[in-house]
Amino acid sequence: AAERLEPSAGALCSAGAAAAVSGAEAFDEGDHKAAVAFITVAITTLGGHFFTDTAAQLFCTRSAAHASDNNFSLALLDAAQAVLQRPRWPQAHALKGRALRGLRQYDLAAASYRAALALDPSDDGVSDLLCVCLREAGEAPARGAPQVGGAIGSSKRTQRGGVEVGDSKRPCFGGGTGGGCSSPTGG
Repeated sequence: AAERLEPSAGALCSAGAAAAVSGAEAFDEGDHKAAVAFITVAITTLGGHFFTDTAAQLFCTRSAAHASDNNFSLALLDAAQAVLQRPRWPQAHALKGRALRGLRQYDLAAASYRAALALDPSDDGVSDLLCVCLREAGEAPARGAPQVGGAIGSSKRTQRGGVEVGDSKRPCFGGGTGGGCSSPTGG
């Protein structure tokens, strides 16, 4: 009988890493379906052979790609997995908020945005998203609360694969519009 050869862990890691890079590139080029496919290959190929930080990044990138295609249920599954893998990573919580907001679960989305802000209070993009989420839920901040302006995701931080957004061209945290937050109509 012929002996079946299993690929080495090193070969699996190389193939998984290549798929992850291809997924990040596809995401950056706006090909979200290809990004999902490549990242799925990376996750499957790497199995348990990668660190939780890498897993969180892969799940975040795939979540962002799903959300960019308005597939918020799958985006939520991946974002929740990223939060489990790396609970102190603000981007994972923000992506979970994005998915929940897409599903119109505004209270849960706001809680996720608040969790992200608790970990990184300086992220104006997430602060803007919380404001938009509250406005969509009909819960505008009280008069006298700080006004939040600019485009969604207006901070300048970026990272490959859409994990950490920063410019408004990236779809990672997009959706909605920026602007003042003193009333449900944005005025």
